Amino acid sequence: MESVAYRDQIYEIFADPNTEFETQIKQALTTGTEFLDLSVGFFTRIIDGTQKILHATGDHPLIQPGESCPLNEAYCRRTIEIDSQLAIEDAHASPEISDTAVETFDLGAYIGAKVIVDGEVYGTACFADTEPRDDPFVDAEQFFVELVARLGGQAIECRRYERELTQREERLNEQREIYRAVIDASFDSVFRFDTDGMFTYASEGVRDLLGYSPAELIGQPITITHPDAQTSERALKSRSQILSGEPAEARDLPLQTKSGDIVYTDIRGVPVYDGGVPESERSEDDIVGIQLLIRDATERRQREGLISVINRVLRHNVRNEMTVIRGWADMLAEDMDGEQATKATVIRAAATRLLDLTESAQQIEENRDISPELEPTDIMPLVDRIVTECETRYSDVSITVDAPDKAIAETLPRVEVALFELVDNAAKHGGSPTSIEIDVLVSDLQVICQIRDDGPGLPNTERGVLETGEETPLVHGQGLGLWLCYWIITTLDGKIEVTEFDRGTTIEVHLPTPSRE
Repeated sequence: MESVAYRDQIYEIFADPNTEFETQIKQALTTGTEFLDLSVGFFTRIIDGTQKILHATGDHPLIQPGESCPLNEAYCRRTIEIDSQLAIEDAHASPEISDTAVETFDLGAYIGAKVIVDGEVYGTACFADTEPRDDPFVDAEQFFVELVARLGGQAIECRRYERELTQREERLNEQREIYRAVIDASFDSVFRFDTDGMFTYASEGVRDLLGYSPAELIGQPITITHPDAQTSERALKSRSQILSGEPAEARDLPLQTKSGDIVYTDIRGVPVYDGGVPESERSEDDIVGIQLLIRDATERRQREGLISVINRVLRHNVRNEMTVIRGWADMLAEDMDGEQATKATVIRAAATRLLDLTESAQQIEENRDISPELEPTDIMPLVDRIVTECETRYSDVSITVDAPDKAIAETLPRVEVALFELVDNAAKHGGSPTSIEIDVLVSDLQVICQIRDDGPGLPNTERGVLETGEETPLVHGQGLGLWLCYWIITTLDGKIEVTEFDRGTTIEVHLPTPSRE
């Protein structure tokens, strides 16, 4: 195993916070004796001119845990006097080791580094052998010993710091206040502000939520995450409430990411009090900051949107489609002439449309709480079927397609339902006669399907459905189809953009491409 691998092993040993310090040191000494090809490893505590062995590996009788000796009789005496490591191939021939130490321990090769704790010499980390060494210790070996000593010292500092925390009542009270807020809110990301609304802390979760690193937000005003003045005004009102001592909550609060996107969040804010003031004596004058517990509300909004609309989809569309079916069925029953084939075609188309709609709604409901398993899908056969069906339904509609032979997207076949809704909507509401253009563009990152018509443009209510997924009782019929389109595309990691709406409508569907990994 190479020196880098041994160093990595030392980092891993000391990185585990759940491992006892004694176990870490023993593992480090064992690893060191293997790497350095020396038979003895030991970790010492030096105090008041005495060296005490705290931990050791090897069978040297005088280098065992609990053994001690005067420092002037130890190999480590010189180690703590110099700034670098002490590396000696043959102690019998070295002026750095006293004759008394050589006579006492009879070690040949020796390498050691001092352990520093809180800026003071604590002891040493050393490795040795009864036999001298032919070759000098190389830089990698010296660095290894220094690393063991440094990480061992840091581990001791951490252990001391943990003990000291229990004795610092003021700091403990503050931490309890923070943890109480986290536990009460059970939110994912944690922000902290001073009373002036400036970031003093952001948890690592902010990277996933807003795209910032914690360091980028420290010292910045809270408004850096607000997309507009309305959000800032809403936040200011909640901040005033918190600074008066009352917790505040906000649902669907929009926050702006580093890249400029909007993320809707659920937030709970609580005051943070001066830790030195007993809880029973606190007042709003003792508030030193605000703690915000934030959760990405995207999944909740999708879930609630689905639940609120599915019943309306079934109630409205099923009723309307069944009215069509019943009406044509009645006519066929009364008038069985040569037009019955045409009427049967209409019945079949309406029934198929209804089945597509209800099946897609069911699929979304069933998968709303899990991430879809996307797969490479060529959307060109889907586009061809859509064009054929719409041309059959609307004989006066002209549809042209500009696309490659293949367009592989990372999606699922149900995307066809969404694309059909868009083309069908263009066919119904285009110009007279209607002309539709479908362009499919493929890049390394995405497949873009552009659908253009020459109609009067998309109404604001229906454009809102495509851009935000909002579906209200005033948006029905056509709006429900667009709503379904929005949810299918977004649950497949895609997005929809209405790029033109002054003359005609151009809608872009963006789908990811398969990873090249």
